[in-house]
Amino acid sequence: MTSHDTRLLIAHPRYSERPFPPYRFTPGRDPHPAADPRGHSYEPPGHVRPAAAFRPPEAWRECDEYLYGCDLHNHAFWWEAHEVWEDLWRVVPAESAQRHFLQGLIQVSACHLKLYLAEAAGSDSQARAGHLAGVERLRASLMMHLSIALNEAGMDRYMGLSLAPWTRSAAEYFARAVSSGEPAHSPMEFPFIELPVKS
Repeated sequence: MTSHDTRLLIAHPRYSERPFPPYRFTPGRDPHPAADPRGHSYEPPGHVRPAAAFRPPEAWRECDEYLYGCDLHNHAFWWEAHEVWEDLWRVVPAESAQRHFLQGLIQVSACHLKLYLAEAAGSDSQARAGHLAGVERLRASLMMHLSIALNEAGMDRYMGLSLAPWTRSAAEYFARAVSSGEPAHSPMEFPFIELPVKS
């Protein structure tokens, strides 16, 4: 997906006021956002990224990193969503439902990126197959993490997300994409993260 590809940029509410990066990072094509001086989030040698602020699950409305990650996911900034959610993952208690939830979201973003890379591989069948195999591995793992979060949380809605139906829709979305002859993202079936708040 190029910086000007609008296939997924249908009308969708924003949950954070933070601006989007100037481009969506695609490995092997774009300057690495953090490591390359041309990157949209360049971190020079010696730079220490500030730790994300911890917020308990019930305070998700006040967790701008979480909300921004949802915006990034919903608008196809998958590498960037992965990074934002990973910053949160680092500061939540180990083995908590919240940690499993964030791990699942991180892997959802990775699935989307690998699915796009499979589509972009074109006639390179070996690269295409490798990316799709990665989607399948991540799909199994994200299902495990999100199921743990759902079971431990004891509720259907977690951090604003209707977790059980969304987990099913995301898993089915990736399964259909992998099994189809032309794996590609579909705006009509994309598992958008729908939260009961707007910025």
